[in-house]
Amino acid sequence: MFQTFRENFRRHTLLRDAVFIVIGSAIVFNPGAFFQFVGYLIAGYLMLLGLINIYDDYKIKKQTGSWGLGFVTGLIFVVLAVAFLFFAPVIVSILPFLLGISIVINGLVQLTFALNTRQTGALIYSILVLIAGAVLVFNPFKSLLVLMQVFGFILIFMGVIEIIGHFRNKA
Repeated sequence: MFQTFRENFRRHTLLRDAVFIVIGSAIVFNPGAFFQFVGYLIAGYLMLLGLINIYDDYKIKKQTGSWGLGFVTGLIFVVLAVAFLFFAPVIVSILPFLLGISIVINGLVQLTFALNTRQTGALIYSILVLIAGAVLVFNPFKSLLVLMQVFGFILIFMGVIEIIGHFRNKA
């Protein structure tokens, strides 16, 4: 099984790397549109799950005469999809702030550890974590866009390096 996984992983290297480069480029050049696309993708996925559950339960209803749990689950997924479509910008705008708060808390814990152990490296690290968390808290959306762009550059870099490695290993 692991051998098959490795072979499939190797066989699809170029496709995976091309996807990395395309997604990375989309994130780098327009992170806001990428976020919007991801929101639509999640909403579409939830809607599809909901409709599949409703349809499957409808087939069971035709056989048994009563609706089951799949209908309720399907409706919940549909409602979540619609809510996500309408509230995705709000959800996305809150996430960086919440992430910033959690990073600040982590930085404070790290700072306490660094002060107790008197480790200079840990002290510097905790201060950097606190600064990063504060930036996310006080400028959440812009920070998230920059973070996404860094992630995009990393994806592009990974794709290019893996393509080079692929052709180097074939030679």
